[in-house]
Amino acid sequence: MSRKKNSRQWARLRILCAGGLHLMTLIPDALELVRELIPNSASQLFLLAQRAPEDVQEANVLGVLPPPNGYFYSDSVDFGVSPHVARARAQHVLEVRLGSAARPLGTLTLLRDSGPAFDKDDEEDLGRVANYFDHALRHAAGAGAGLSGVIEDEAMLLATTSGDILFLSDSAGALLGQLASQEQQVFDRRTLPPFCLRLVESVVFGERYPWRLPAGTLELAGGVLEARAQWMSAGSHDALHGRTVGIFLKFVVPMPLRIWRALGSVELSPQQMEVAFWMGLGGGREAARSNMDVSDAVLRDCVKAVYEKFGCTSEAGLNAILRPAVSRM
Repeated sequence: MSRKKNSRQWARLRILCAGGLHLMTLIPDALELVRELIPNSASQLFLLAQRAPEDVQEANVLGVLPPPNGYFYSDSVDFGVSPHVARARAQHVLEVRLGSAARPLGTLTLLRDSGPAFDKDDEEDLGRVANYFDHALRHAAGAGAGLSGVIEDEAMLLATTSGDILFLSDSAGALLGQLASQEQQVFDRRTLPPFCLRLVESVVFGERYPWRLPAGTLELAGGVLEARAQWMSAGSHDALHGRTVGIFLKFVVPMPLRIWRALGSVELSPQQMEVAFWMGLGGGREAARSNMDVSDAVLRDCVKAVYEKFGCTSEAGLNAILRPAVSRM
């Protein structure tokens, strides 16, 4: 297949990686495109976690576990197979490092169980993918930083102050199981994972460390996990060990990803797609003009075509299609 026939997919990948989202959030959608661009039987992404100095300091003070060393995602149907086993089984392996040698960010690996070996064109295309992924990592906003999104799932769990789980809803178990798989850990349904344990510690030591809020966000594959913790039972401070903490979870799809997915419902040219994306994020034509190197005439033609293909006549009508009712993250 000629590489030129994939121009629309390349444009979709470039736009997806330019929306300010963390790579872990957009990676399931990105790897679907990578499979079209570079045929493979499985794709794997490993990202290094950039741990802030205060994380380690708070871990020493509060006794909580530090964040994980990195995140892992695989689009293989067999999620129970470890990365090393999957690589050993694959007939052909193609890998590229993200970031620079001085500041490595992780690796992207493609596996091919059968068929021809990866060739030079595949290597060049994977290098292009890596450039887009590097851009996403460098320009990602903090989880939930000023972004709105659509809540796809809500869940809760109850735990003791020592981290033992008392009640775990099915939805909460699924979300925490997904988080554990990204951290290449086994989720123990009896004890809190590090992310939730830090929230419990924030509640327990709230009077001593008032600057630590019992809420946090974390990137998951396909969205963002938003969590907050609060006391669920009455009791004095002296009876702390007998009190219960509730943790409320939300899985939110950030608006840039929601808009990007909606753009796939119609047949747009790469330019039209990019114009619609930036208009959907807000700022109208000026936002598209500031992010694209196009003339006013080309921009006007693209906007007209976008309106026609989405069956609307105004920017408000377009946003009503691309942006459903939102909730702040």
